[in-house]
Amino acid sequence: MNAIILAAGRGMRLNSGDRAAIPKCMEDINGISIMHYQIKNCLLSGIERFVIVVGYKKEVLIEHVYEVLKPEQVMFIENERYAETNTLYSLWLTSEYMCESFIYFNADVLFHPDLLEKLFIESSESLLLIEKKPVGEEEVKVVCKNGRITRINKQINPTEAEGEFIGIGKFAEKDSTLFIESLTKGVEMGQHNNYFEWAVDLMCPQTKLVPVYTDELPCIEIDFPDDLKKAREIFGDIMAYFDI
Repeated sequence: MNAIILAAGRGMRLNSGDRAAIPKCMEDINGISIMHYQIKNCLLSGIERFVIVVGYKKEVLIEHVYEVLKPEQVMFIENERYAETNTLYSLWLTSEYMCESFIYFNADVLFHPDLLEKLFIESSESLLLIEKKPVGEEEVKVVCKNGRITRINKQINPTEAEGEFIGIGKFAEKDSTLFIESLTKGVEMGQHNNYFEWAVDLMCPQTKLVPVYTDELPCIEIDFPDDLKKAREIFGDIMAYFDI
């Protein structure tokens, strides 16, 4: 199983001034970067192969990844259009690595390690981690019915949503062809600057996408300086998760 991590963007809402010298997934959270944290959690879960989409400051990020992975463990895919595209286009670039089940990460998400373990339940379906909570306009919202996700996008009316997709999921091998077709359709329709959930939303009527709930275990997507501050507070002793 691969872990596909999208880390091409600059993170304009967070990165400014001196902070812009590094990709935001290299931000330090109490002694470890977001990227290293994600990789180490995958390794502890038995995932040893990685596909990482890079773009902004790619050389710096690649060197950073090699601090914790051997070259044979990781494939870097460059999104040369990172400044004008979004996660739909970046994920489409990884299509050849989606022919088996894979774990997906946004590179700016911090999470409790037990959340990753929730995706390793025995299931032939695709599983998406959902945080049940009141949501606003900014979140990627989900609507669920009878144990399946029926809609997923930012445009959903917040009053109709069950919660937020936190940017981590396991996509089943049986859904790979449909997923690639949906991403390709997005690219062909000019949705380059859209989120990859646009393609997942297309899949909802055609396959069963199962919500897996965070059950109040901590997770946070880091978009703004306030998110970074909150992450450092929530994950105060983050190194303890690795018993080091």
